[in-house]
Amino acid sequence: MDNLENISKENKTVFIVGPTSSGKTFLAHTLAQKIGHAEIISADSMQVFKHVDILSAKPPESLRKEIKYHLVDYVGLHEEYSVARFYEDACACKKEITQRGNTAIVVGGTGLYVRTLLRGIFDAPPADEAFRKHMHDLAEQQGAGYLHSILSDCDPLAAQAIKPQNIRRVIRALEVHNSTGMPISSMQVQWEKALLNPHPIFGKMYMWGIYWPRQILYERINQRVQEMYKNGLVDEVMFLLSQGIEKNLVVSQAIGIKEIAAYLKGEVSLSDALETIQRNTRRFAKRQLTWFAKEEAFNWCVLYNTDSLFPLVEYILKAVGKY
Repeated sequence: MDNLENISKENKTVFIVGPTSSGKTFLAHTLAQKIGHAEIISADSMQVFKHVDILSAKPPESLRKEIKYHLVDYVGLHEEYSVARFYEDACACKKEITQRGNTAIVVGGTGLYVRTLLRGIFDAPPADEAFRKHMHDLAEQQGAGYLHSILSDCDPLAAQAIKPQNIRRVIRALEVHNSTGMPISSMQVQWEKALLNPHPIFGKMYMWGIYWPRQILYERINQRVQEMYKNGLVDEVMFLLSQGIEKNLVVSQAIGIKEIAAYLKGEVSLSDALETIQRNTRRFAKRQLTWFAKEEAFNWCVLYNTDSLFPLVEYILKAVGKY
């Protein structure tokens, strides 16, 4: 009990990261319950949106009644939500949590969100609305592939990392090059290699990452997709499509929307759609692990079964509480 009491005596923030289906939410929630005076800040670019519940594996309301969650169900479907806004919101949440004398637990798998909290906002030029409009007009006239080909010419590394369909990111990369004459990829590399520069509000940080042997993780992903279907995945996607979700350049990229939309159009069978979701989610998990591998400050823990999450909770409690 002494360790738990010590956790609140100074300003601390616990970070829990990992790939999709790794048990991050369960770990963070159990940790918060054990501490008894903790609140959770979600670092997930999909969970922040209302109505994107099953697709984002959002913590259910029953859990959110037990522990206060921040930045979950936070903005409407048709609102813009940027990394810069997340940074401001997360810092504001942390300030409120600290003022209440509670411990903040940041949990999520959106690498860019987490990296921003650790290194500060990526110092890129401000938006150029006239340039963006011109690029959007070009995309409508020539197609998304045309914009991507322009990016390939001026910033091949960024073009490799950004899909042609992600027009928002393609235009941003072109915008940065247009404003600075520098490829956004080189600026991002410099930012990634910079020393940790978190906002002072986060205080002493304890950073933990969890991952599983690849085959076990893939099995967990496959099982989750089946559970998503049983919990109403098709109905959720139908609702989102009815709301014109394609206008939201973030939510429309969620794995599952395009796959289920193809099923609803009769282009593929349901089983094929679900298998595609499983495959794309596995690929996404691999990208997440590659992203987080660059963050050397995290303590990584390998899990082999769900039961191993419980001793990990105790281990983190001791590590955080002993200081």
